[in-house]
Amino acid sequence: MQDLIRRTAEIMKNSHKTVVVTGAGISTEAGIPDFRGENGIYRQLGEDRVMRIINIDFFRRNPEEFYSFYRQYFNFPAVEPSKAHYMLAQMEKEGYVYGVVTQNIDNLHQKAGSKKVIPIHGNAEQFICQERSCRAIYDAEYVKDYPETVPRCSRCGGIIKPDVVLFGENIYNYFDAREMILSAHLLIVIGSSLTVYPLAGFVREFCTFTQDLIIINKGPTYLDHAALIKIDTGTTGVVLEKIHEHLQRIK
Repeated sequence: MQDLIRRTAEIMKNSHKTVVVTGAGISTEAGIPDFRGENGIYRQLGEDRVMRIINIDFFRRNPEEFYSFYRQYFNFPAVEPSKAHYMLAQMEKEGYVYGVVTQNIDNLHQKAGSKKVIPIHGNAEQFICQERSCRAIYDAEYVKDYPETVPRCSRCGGIIKPDVVLFGENIYNYFDAREMILSAHLLIVIGSSLTVYPLAGFVREFCTFTQDLIIINKGPTYLDHAALIKIDTGTTGVVLEKIHEHLQRIK
């Protein structure tokens, strides 16, 4: 693995634009559960049931049942960013990373200090009134402390929705995310098996134009065959720290 880490640092050093794509694997190291992992709700409850409820049409028809489910299964633990989040923020600050496109909704990249972050599935710490003339924004504490199951806007009384992409909705910042990925000189995928579209499609599209792809993930991904380097690890933070150390040496 040391050789792979050294080679990754050398490639990053020579890249004029490195973009990072992150998935659930980077946040499990911070204590956020992986919904598709062994103990995740997709395995426990069945993916069909979860997809049926965490769906925009279901939310609109049955907000009471939606929020009963959401409050029970989608309350993130209060965690701090992992070492991996902090290392990416540091490498952005030093110019080694241009920006991050993330599938995660936990806001940990932003908390760690990353500035150029495109969270394509939204931010679970934020809630938005669904009345078009209002669109007031609330934090998670407001919703947590709300006396009824379905939280409502204090301004207009409209129902508040989590600021996350539900099934049946388009991802946020589609064109910005695609442009950032396709304009990269080097793309580093961290903690994603690349099964969720359209992000996986963006990465595939990137691979048709260039071979400068590095994957850091625990277990196989669908694009391992296209990667210059694949680092199989469950300790992403340690790997990024070692990559950063090598970058400092070859200044």
